[in-house]
Amino acid sequence: MPKRKHNANSRKPPFEYVIWFFTVATPLFEIPQAIDIYSHHSAQDVSVLTWGFFLLDNLVWIVYGVRKRLRPVVITSILYLIIELSVVVGIIMYS
Repeated sequence: MPKRKHNANSRKPPFEYVIWFFTVATPLFEIPQAIDIYSHHSAQDVSVLTWGFFLLDNLVWIVYGVRKRLRPVVITSILYLIIELSVVVGIIMYS
């Protein structure tokens, strides 16, 4: 599929704005888990295996996004990676 050239006058399709909203908003929904772990100094009932897998999953998505030059995938995966890393560190610290 040929790539479209963008110029200063070209407008993004409306769905692009939806994608960018979810690119930033979706990872934010993991923040409450990190806040809960650090504010209560407890990772009880939080699985390091699950969150470690999420972390690994996002490393794969970052590599994929970089290789395919998919900026929304890379940004979302990096945001997830940061939050999931903080959760995994919290689990290790407070388990």
